[in-house]
Amino acid sequence: MTIKTNHGSFEVRELTFADRRKLHRLEVKAVDLKTGEMDTNEFYNVLEWVMEHAFEDVEKALAHLDDNKIDEVLIAIYNSYKQGVAKKKN
Repeated sequence: MTIKTNHGSFEVRELTFADRRKLHRLEVKAVDLKTGEMDTNEFYNVLEWVMEHAFEDVEKALAHLDDNKIDEVLIAIYNSYKQGVAKKKN
């Protein structure tokens, strides 16, 4: 699927059911269920998983961007994955 961002369009892999569950497991670790606060280090683990999952060749896809732009692209991909999950629930 194609994800359009402020830094270009990117072809990324779709999420399978198993992938969706892996991502969810990482998300749960990233949020303190009592306070709802995000653990930044754990959220970066979510983004790293998204990066490794989304691209066949991460370096080819993202090496031309600086680290902040890479994070923005990964967050856009993450959000797209989450929107896809929300649509499946309806």
